[in-house]
Amino acid sequence: MRASRDTDWDIADLGKLPRSKLREVWQNELNENPPACFGRELLALGIAYARQERRYGGFRKTSVRELDRLFGTSPPVGRPGTILVREWQGITHRVTVVADGFIWNGNTHSSLSGIARAITGTKWNGPRFFGLREATDGL
Repeated sequence: MRASRDTDWDIADLGKLPRSKLREVWQNELNENPPACFGRELLALGIAYARQERRYGGFRKTSVRELDRLFGTSPPVGRPGTILVREWQGITHRVTVVADGFIWNGNTHSSLSGIARAITGTKWNGPRFFGLREATDGL
């Protein structure tokens, strides 16, 4: 069943479309080329998700952070023993990664953000402060 736009198909009908048509719909709706390795099923699921996200909204930031934590997609901070260095207002700060957090100024901290806040006096994203994430990243 077609909706008002030529390439705007009902979600239920996406699974019936050929791969070439799904690639076209993806391009029109997401304004980007779909990954070449995606088959019909993944293309249909991706388009359906994008439509649902537009209609009902996406994940809350807290949910995204929790998923990142669970699946290990947060910015890498290195193995225990890694030393992060950041100069702030003429003072060089060294943070050592340990198995249960980070050591800074002889104290163990659970997050880089807490250390960044202690250093600057303002709220910072810890991985961004220590150069582990670009300033344009989300979250």
